[in-house]
Amino acid sequence: MAVPMASISEAAEDSPFLPGEDLKYDISWMGITGGEGGLAVLKETEYLGRKVYLLRITAMSTGWVRSLYPVDDSTISYFDVEGNFSRKVEISISENRYRKKKTIEFFQEDGKALYKVDDDPAEEFDIDKDSQDSFSALYALRGMGREVLQVGHIVNVPIFEDKKRYILKVKVLRKERIELPQGLVDTVVIEPKLMTEGVFSRKGSMTVWLADDEGLTPVQMKSKVMLGSFVAVLSSFSGARIPFIKK
Repeated sequence: MAVPMASISEAAEDSPFLPGEDLKYDISWMGITGGEGGLAVLKETEYLGRKVYLLRITAMSTGWVRSLYPVDDSTISYFDVEGNFSRKVEISISENRYRKKKTIEFFQEDGKALYKVDDDPAEEFDIDKDSQDSFSALYALRGMGREVLQVGHIVNVPIFEDKKRYILKVKVLRKERIELPQGLVDTVVIEPKLMTEGVFSRKGSMTVWLADDEGLTPVQMKSKVMLGSFVAVLSSFSGARIPFIKK
């Protein structure tokens, strides 16, 4: 059962995430911990006269992995609270010797986006209605609420990234109880098909475990890469209510 694209902008009556939410993750590759990640709702502000939340995602390599392959990726997304879509995204990729900075401004009402890489001139592209950047899509899904993320549903999310627009198909696979360092938690498992850069979200398959409550907090993520897969497990959090079950 597919959920039409228009539904992505239908935010839940009460936002499942608020400024102050700060989620930290341990990142492992083939069972070896070698990185740290973070998702945060930094603050509420205004952008182009609209109320937005500043969202941040970070990923960095640590320990001996960092000595072999230093990673410092970060993204800031300007998320329109009422529209439940992206207004702007600033992406910084630093992986070993590879560097890139990208900025995308979304002019949603005009169906246009300005895309800029490093010091190159900005380019204008057509976008679909209520388009997301690849990071804001996660929060847009959370903003739609549990009623939409029902097992068997496929949610279509319009994305603009790397000069391309495409429809991200998010499958709601199952409900699953998993064990984390903080305890057991019931989750909704979703699978988005990604087409973007960054160690935290490589091109290809990704699986995300969301806490099965009104917050839909991401508690675990798994992303396949060229060799093996990365797993991000929630290590600590603040500003979120996660219904852990005592063992």
